[in-house]
Order: sequence, then C-alpha cells, then structure tokens
Amino acid sequence: ARIDLTPPPRARPCAPHRLICAQDDMFLQLTMPLTTFDIVSVPYDKAGDGQEALDMCKDTKYAFVLMDNEMPNVSGKEAVKALRDRGFKGMIVGITGHAEGSDERNDFEAVGLDACVEKDSTGSEKVVELLKQAMATYA
Repeated sequence: ARIDLTPPPRARPCAPHRLICAQDDMFLQLTMPLTTFDIVSVPYDKAGDGQEALDMCKDTKYAFVLMDNEMPNVSGKEAVKALRDRGFKGMIVGITGHAEGSDERNDFEAVGLDACVEKDSTGSEKVVELLKQAMATYA
C-alpha cells in the first residue's frame, strides 16, 4: 500500500499579507512561532529590533505586527508610533515583560497598540486568539 505523503492543508493565512514579529530576544524569536504563528499557519517574518521592523514594513504589507517593547536601536514604543504615523491600519500587538498597570506598559499601550500581552504562555495564547480574529477578518 502507498503512503500519502501530501502535507495536510494549512489554515488560510491572513489574506495575501504576512505577520511581522519584532523581537530582539533570540529565545523568543525561536519559540514564539512554535507557540503562536505555526498553530494558526500564519506566514511571518522576523525583525531583530524596531528599526528593522520599520524598514521591513516599507517593503511589505503586513496585516499583523507583534512588537516587543524594549529593543535596541528603535524601541517598540517608537516603532509603533512611527507605524501609526505612517498610516498603518493593521493590528499591532505589543509584547512586554512589564506588569499590567505599570508606567512602562501604559506608555507602550498608549502609542497605538490594539492589545498588549505578557511574555509568557498566557500571552502566547492571547496572540493565537488575536491571530484567529485577524484571519477571520480576511476570510
């Protein structure tokens, strides 16, 4: 008997758009896709800091941005503000280690985030739910 090696169909990605994950932490760059993007089969690109994310957003239309707050060169807060100032209409989700209600987190949220999550498994679960919502928008 022949074994079918055809991969299973993937979930429909966010329209023709991609997701960008701006994160300078190498561990999270490796694990975040496994716990979020791969679960919902969303194509993604990685940026190592806010400046790289801004540069990549000039060349590619993204539907969803996952942005760390504290990064070298250009912080997440600065990058989100710049994206919104450029007219970016997609969903931007911040990811931070700062506690809810802290000044740092409040400042980050205030620059134009659609949501902000923690750098833990609960945050990853929230990102999956937000990605599912974004995918439904483009279904």
